Amino acid sequence: MKLQSLDDVFERRILRIPDYQRGYAWQEHQLDDFWEDLLQLDPSRIHYTGVITLEPVTAPVWGRWTQDQWVIDGMGYRPFYVVDGQQRLTTSIILIQAILESIPQGTQLNYQSTDLIRSKFVLLEAEDKMRKSFLFGYEIDNPSDEFLKTKIFNIHSHSNQFQETLYTQNLKDAKVFFLMQLKKLSLEDIASLYKKLTQKLKFNLYEIDEEIDVFVTFETMNNRGRPLSSLELLKNRLIYLSTLFKEHTGHQLLRTKINDAWKTMYEYLGKNPEAPLSDNLFLRNHWTMYFKYSRKKGDDYIEFLLDERFTARNVTHPRVKEERVTVKEIEDYVTNLQQSIRPWFYIHNPYFNLSEYTDDTNKTLLNRMERLSFRAFKPLLLAAYTAKIDIEKINNLLVAAERYNFALFNLNQRRSNTGDTEFFGLARELLLGEVNIEAVITKIESLVNKYYDPEDFYNLIKEKYKIGRDGFYYWDGLRYFLFEYESWLKARGKQSIEKLSWKVLNEHKKDHVTVEHIFPQTAVDSYWVERYGNFTEEQIDLLTHSLGNLLPLSRAKNSSLQNDSFPLKKNNGSGVGYYNGSVAENEISQNDDWLANDILYRGIHLLEFIETRWNLNLGDYQFKTKLLHLDFINNLELADDRHLLIIES
Repeated sequence: MKLQSLDDVFERRILRIPDYQRGYAWQEHQLDDFWEDLLQLDPSRIHYTGVITLEPVTAPVWGRWTQDQWVIDGMGYRPFYVVDGQQRLTTSIILIQAILESIPQGTQLNYQSTDLIRSKFVLLEAEDKMRKSFLFGYEIDNPSDEFLKTKIFNIHSHSNQFQETLYTQNLKDAKVFFLMQLKKLSLEDIASLYKKLTQKLKFNLYEIDEEIDVFVTFETMNNRGRPLSSLELLKNRLIYLSTLFKEHTGHQLLRTKINDAWKTMYEYLGKNPEAPLSDNLFLRNHWTMYFKYSRKKGDDYIEFLLDERFTARNVTHPRVKEERVTVKEIEDYVTNLQQSIRPWFYIHNPYFNLSEYTDDTNKTLLNRMERLSFRAFKPLLLAAYTAKIDIEKINNLLVAAERYNFALFNLNQRRSNTGDTEFFGLARELLLGEVNIEAVITKIESLVNKYYDPEDFYNLIKEKYKIGRDGFYYWDGLRYFLFEYESWLKARGKQSIEKLSWKVLNEHKKDHVTVEHIFPQTAVDSYWVERYGNFTEEQIDLLTHSLGNLLPLSRAKNSSLQNDSFPLKKNNGSGVGYYNGSVAENEISQNDDWLANDILYRGIHLLEFIETRWNLNLGDYQFKTKLLHLDFINNLELADDRHLLIIES
């Protein structure tokens, strides 16, 4: 087969990326590779760049392309869908546009004016200037289509809704990358680069005539860019299967439904450019929810979907009647995928503006689960939202799930898969209405009662003291717990200003801390020596790393400043100190002194907070002092009202 250049590919063709394909996915490392290939290419040689596969667009379809009919019907341009190679083609066109913007007006490249280059690859205008057609782009009603026209090609559009997604951000980043690289080149170098791009990069160009071949060949394609995701493979498999139902009157409509579903999924997977969602994670969690879960299946969701369930054999000649795949089964599955993607997006972006999700408590609870980790609860929550269960009941589910995860994994450190089988199985039952959400919550609570034991928490902290002598400081749940305590203090004090950021609290910056030892690890200041000099070295370690001595900071602090005296920590005289930090810091700044008794009493108070906040029992006062590893402090007055605070539920 003769290799084709970019000039050849665009010879009297209009190219469109169909709306069921993902958007532009190349990022900086792929752009770097592409750029370096061009720079290093010998102008006298050709460079094989891969495969481009095109599917002819039928007349009933392009007949709806009102803006392009003049160039197709009147000028004989042929319309095609880009089945494979869209990433390389999109990159090439963005580079051409960047070249046009990087050279002075009136300049010619290889004896071609900028107007001629633009009319060959970007925009073709009729002589009357009334009709225009983009030669490369996306199907209409795709945010990437409007973005490509307006932000990449700089053509005004009255219909632009200014929607941005992960894919539009990638388009923008690619253009910025090429513009910056082109600034480093002379006009002569740019002309050479353009010639190599349009004439020396060569492709294997396939035009597929039979509909069935598109989807058979697609699954075997591989390219230099990002590999096909499981979601893309599944889409093309389902479209392929739709062509096998030739005798079913709804098989063509099924393909349309598949395309519409994937368009919706790609929209929401990339809807938040700052935190794009994984194709594969969505598909895996949906599979867990939608199909009957068993431990035997393991996590091989894509093998089940492509090799066991949605196969050509199960459509045309299944081994047993129960394995037959019908149009309705595919239609129901695709519909549920489409219905699930919006709640899946909301679960990960509760504060994104979505009209049907307005409950502030629900947003707070989802945000809390994100900080703690959803673990095995995502399929269950996805089922609850997809089934449109009352939001108050979902809130109760979120409260139970958060309590379960905190108690079993942060206090007891149970095996990471504890309860997975039960929750995965309940997800499908909840989706189908075979179990109500109250029964699900009861099951979660029963597992907490079965597995939670305060002795396990004690043994966990004891082990941490034994291994690294760092006790609560390296407890996995510390930062989440301190953030929740801060939130409670803030709500109790009716404060509106957020003084403690979860992002800051989780920072790992060299020589800086975000959780401070009030009584410092290096207690050389005379203030500390005077007050703690009578304790043994072992007792000093136990006090230093006990829960009551750990304080979340509103701003990262240089670790050397941890060793200051308590008065300086409260206020260093330069406007920095506990007095104007987090609410927890404000609370500590009320103390005149910081003694061993204060560490114990605050630790008891924090354990009481755990009991009330998560409705858990941590034992009596003696067990709590043992848990804090401060039971050597035995001469304290328990009725000291300065310290023992009642935690209100």
